[in-house]
Amino acid sequence: MDQIKIAVIGLGYVVLPLARLFSTKYKTVGFDMNQLRVDVLMAGHDATLEVSDELLQDAILNHGFVCTTKLEDIKDCNFYVVAVPTPVDVNNRPDLKPLWEASKTVGKVISKGDIVVYESTVYPGVTEEECLPVVEKVSGLKFNVDFFAASVSPSGMIFPWLSLAII
Repeated sequence: MDQIKIAVIGLGYVVLPLARLFSTKYKTVGFDMNQLRVDVLMAGHDATLEVSDELLQDAILNHGFVCTTKLEDIKDCNFYVVAVPTPVDVNNRPDLKPLWEASKTVGKVISKGDIVVYESTVYPGVTEEECLPVVEKVSGLKFNVDFFAASVSPSGMIFPWLSLAII
């Protein structure tokens, strides 16, 4: 993995600041299913106000940060960060549909040697029991043989090793 190219799946308020920061050191593509969200971000504005317009515009204009809804735009990435919401139902049970859909997306584009990191608020075991089987089924690749994965606690610092590399 000499040339890191990062795809951030889900462009909500949690991961957009990280995607912007990644873009200052690595080729980074933000992927989201919401075309309006992507259009507004590519116009240089974050409606959640987590990233200032100045920093977002700098990332787009000077660092090549791109946001897209097109699957083909993330096919040549090799590091996937999945950060989609995990809503709860009326009984406070997590709705894993966004994670399953994001896992299908990753499964369509992941290649041998790639890494996928899940950064969503879920109970222990969701990555291994719910998400990775979807990636394996869609991609035809085998976890820990053909591709690698991790789950990151949202309460902790995300990718401390990569954050140090950026600074």
